[in-house]
Amino acid sequence: MKKVFFALIFGMFFCNLGIANENLKQYEEECLSIIDKPKIKLTSSYGKLKYDFEKDSKSLREETELQYKKQGLEMPKELETMGLTKINDSFEFNMEVGQVGVSQGYKCLYPESIDVFMGYYLPRIYIAKDAPEGSCVYNIALRHEQTHMRIYIEALDFFLPKLKNRMERSIEEKGVRIVAPNEDAQTVASIYNEEYTKYLKDYVDHWRKQVINEQLKMDSIKQYITESRLCKELEEEAERKKENEDEFDF
Repeated sequence: MKKVFFALIFGMFFCNLGIANENLKQYEEECLSIIDKPKIKLTSSYGKLKYDFEKDSKSLREETELQYKKQGLEMPKELETMGLTKINDSFEFNMEVGQVGVSQGYKCLYPESIDVFMGYYLPRIYIAKDAPEGSCVYNIALRHEQTHMRIYIEALDFFLPKLKNRMERSIEEKGVRIVAPNEDAQTVASIYNEEYTKYLKDYVDHWRKQVINEQLKMDSIKQYITESRLCKELEEEAERKKENEDEFDF
């Protein structure tokens, strides 16, 4: 008998909840009919690139290994680290929550303006000091790290329009918030802001993972072998030229 009693209580609860949600839908539609679209502001920066030639290959390898470990990966032992690119990205979010009154003393909270910064700071390319300037190893390392930097820049250029589009669509996906007369609007606004922050941050984090995967392709064994072979071939070609010159040296 008790089981039936509890079932009836739960049934009434879900029924009332459904009615409450239906009523809120009415206030949400009323709110959406009178508010403006949020003002969107998206700013960005690549940062100012600097070069550093003070570290040796051993310390660069140690730093590279740490980067691999952060991703839960093990750095291939075959990789010789003559260069390293380090960069920090920043995602800053600020939303002004607007408030408007709707029927029956309810209030509606909505994103009045959304301000986001997404960009880089402190980008730095390290080239090992034990790589002789002008040597093949030096030139390959420099080109390799500049390619890493180019990937970062192109990835950001590709992502920014998508991020802006998501910001513009955010009100459709996250909706507005209805505050009952007996609720504290400030508390609801704070929770609403946190939900919006997470909504956009999750999108940024997904992009970050994609960028890391692209960068790891540049540091693959296959890429390492290709670059090492190139230097070896150039050294062999230089040796052949020298032998030919010596042969005709009278």
